[in-house]
Amino acid sequence: MAEPTSWSILFASTYLAVLSTSNTMALRNVAVVGLLISLVWQFSKMWGVLRIGLPVLLWAAYLFLFPFISDDIIVAWDSFSSQWGRGLLAMLVGAGVAAIVIDRQRGVVFYLGAISSVPVLIHLVLFALNAWQTSSLPIGYWGRETHHADLGYAAGHTVILMSATIVAADRKYRFWAVAFILAALLSTVLAQSRAGFAFAALGGLFVFLLAHFNQLPKKNYHVANIGLVTLLVAVVIMAFFAIKEDSRWRSMAQELSAGWMGNAIQIECEGTASVEQEIISKYGVGDNSQSVINNVRGGDASRVLVVRAGVELAAKHPWGSDGSRQGFQKLLMQVCPNPAISMAHTHNGWVDTLLAIGWLGAVLYLAVLLQYFRLGLAGLRDRQVLSPWALVLTALSIFWITRGLTDSVFRDHMLQMQGFVLAFSATAWRLQRHQKK
Repeated sequence: MAEPTSWSILFASTYLAVLSTSNTMALRNVAVVGLLISLVWQFSKMWGVLRIGLPVLLWAAYLFLFPFISDDIIVAWDSFSSQWGRGLLAMLVGAGVAAIVIDRQRGVVFYLGAISSVPVLIHLVLFALNAWQTSSLPIGYWGRETHHADLGYAAGHTVILMSATIVAADRKYRFWAVAFILAALLSTVLAQSRAGFAFAALGGLFVFLLAHFNQLPKKNYHVANIGLVTLLVAVVIMAFFAIKEDSRWRSMAQELSAGWMGNAIQIECEGTASVEQEIISKYGVGDNSQSVINNVRGGDASRVLVVRAGVELAAKHPWGSDGSRQGFQKLLMQVCPNPAISMAHTHNGWVDTLLAIGWLGAVLYLAVLLQYFRLGLAGLRDRQVLSPWALVLTALSIFWITRGLTDSVFRDHMLQMQGFVLAFSATAWRLQRHQKK
């Protein structure tokens, strides 16, 4: 442990393992400070290796300039230091760690996935203990997490990294990679995280489909097909269990459609009175219509409603607000000081980013994610050797772009998760490509 590289691995592993774990901010901060010190210690190893990319530089420049055009410069700087800037820092340290630890071995992607799985493994252990103590299955139990979505983010990273391991890393890791994938998916099902399960499963399927259609060498092609079929079977079995145990799956379509009724901002400000008659006309008098009305106030329908209201506000405020997490709430309160339906954000990462730092900020961050997607596609064009990092870059960038449509993921620890793993994977791919030449 006296070697600087060992310290970098220790701090990076700790940082990544607790990124999506609740109430670990102090440990996270200690880990990233220690990681920065160890990386500075080894700066000579990174010099000439790191490549930031123009989209990231433009994104960083905009974040530094934004406070001066924001609604509140003090709040904007605080938001930069507490979330946006930390996302940039995660990109820097992720790329730095990759520059130090990556080599010709193809098992690093497996270890990165194993570290990412720590939150879901803790959840499964606590779930098992709770089940043993109560002699029942505590479906919907989140363990030590304060929100099931955090388990879903960790599961998504785990499934994508382990799927890439199965297809493109050494055979000795495949058994454990399958076990980690099943554990990650099971965690989201037991926690009743609908989006967590759906996006983690889709992320893994995307990796196998990319490998399948990429004209691989025969050994990779067969592995990709077996992995695809196995994951599909596991998803079908777990989806059947999830739908049976969680009634929200069965009523989701009806509830989402109700969110498109009426004037969104009016309902947010005044309540559901203006839309109740329309709901009753469509669903009839009785418990069914009342259930839909309640859902508009605080269920799946309310999520559609708040996104619609957020888009309207974003159109009126193209430069956003003050960069904070409460951008939607603050801009809505300019319309009505006491909204009847109060939500701090829109549960949509892209709309929340528009409301926080404006249209240009959202476009620039999309460009950052698309840069990583483009690097992944470039890696997939090599028909001789399939790089696991190319698969990770392609699948993980699409995972976060689409995940942003259903939750506010471009903030806090989620922004750091994206920055660290994507920058790590991009640097790892570039270094392995250079070694091959």
